[in-house]
Amino acid sequence: MASACADGANVVSDVLASIVIPTKNAGPEFRQTLDAIRRQTLKSEIFIVDSGSTDGTLQLATDFGAHITTIAPETFNHGATRNLGVGQTRTPFCIMLVQDAVPVGDEWLETLLSPFCDNRVVGVTAQQVPRADSNAVARWQVEYRIRFLGDRPRVQEDSDWGHFLDLGFQERLRLASFDNVCSGIRRSFWETHPFRPVSFAEDLDWGMHAIKAGFRLVYSPDAQVIHSHNRPAAYHLKRSYVSGRIVPGILEMNPLDNGVHTDAELLRSLGELCGEARTLVDDQVTDWRSFREYARFGIRDLLRTPIRLLQPNSAPSTPMRGNFYFILDQVLGPNEATAASLRSVVPAALAEAAGAFIAEYYNWCEANGTVSDGLRRLDQVLSKGV
Repeated sequence: MASACADGANVVSDVLASIVIPTKNAGPEFRQTLDAIRRQTLKSEIFIVDSGSTDGTLQLATDFGAHITTIAPETFNHGATRNLGVGQTRTPFCIMLVQDAVPVGDEWLETLLSPFCDNRVVGVTAQQVPRADSNAVARWQVEYRIRFLGDRPRVQEDSDWGHFLDLGFQERLRLASFDNVCSGIRRSFWETHPFRPVSFAEDLDWGMHAIKAGFRLVYSPDAQVIHSHNRPAAYHLKRSYVSGRIVPGILEMNPLDNGVHTDAELLRSLGELCGEARTLVDDQVTDWRSFREYARFGIRDLLRTPIRLLQPNSAPSTPMRGNFYFILDQVLGPNEATAASLRSVVPAALAEAAGAFIAEYYNWCEANGTVSDGLRRLDQVLSKGV
């Protein structure tokens, strides 16, 4: 392993990899991550970049022999902060890990590094598995990603950039997929292609540059980390919005026309779906699939919508509604819903669908020079805290 994959770099003793973890108030559960790293069959060094922890994170990291760099909280940036951590290392490979991702098994590191024996591989992504206490939405998000990427090792490359640009959104996303929740990078490639200081999706952005430069990425589902989050609906709204604003640009996609062209149309569409979602929850519509079919044909007078419509069907049908019901289908499964599951899932599904829809509308307005002051203010609110 060492001779095949060292890449001619300056290996520190017999250590091939350094593990870089940005932290802030990681909590006592951080010990699970550090314990899992310590149990690995391959040795590694741990580098922490901490942005203002006030709990026991730094002491815990010190107890495990980690190298620690501290930064001011307001200077944290997903790309720049990771670059700072990688810059402290001297090993040929660096593992990007988040503070609440727990490696699975004692050979996690060895498995993650093994694809680098191919010198054309510059990045490897692990598979995430949900925590045991994940709620239905959190579990779905992780499991949907697994279905999207597949359950077998996969090499991601495209030697013809023109071919890449002919692909659709999903195909581009799958090809350039890279995830710093748990990933490995070849340091020699990082030295010429560091993470860009972007506010979101610095990992996908890096993956795009790797593919564009003619190198390979590998998705390695045999290397796993336990990682998921139970988030409130407000967070789902913001993250979906920020992802929708940024990811299409990273993938060099043209803005989509989702059928809404004015702020008034946007608000009406949002209000109509909010009313539909509210009816599902308030009336405990456990047979919501039948309700969806009826509502599709314009029985709007059954809905207590926040926006009063002058006539049924006066708001245009949009992809947001289809996305909302797609998420409900995915999360609730084939069985009839319960009142409790509706209360927990509907707000998150609505937030995910609405965030993506607003982002599409903003990108379309930006491309056409029609972004209003109100939309800019909304953008500022939704872009914070992700």
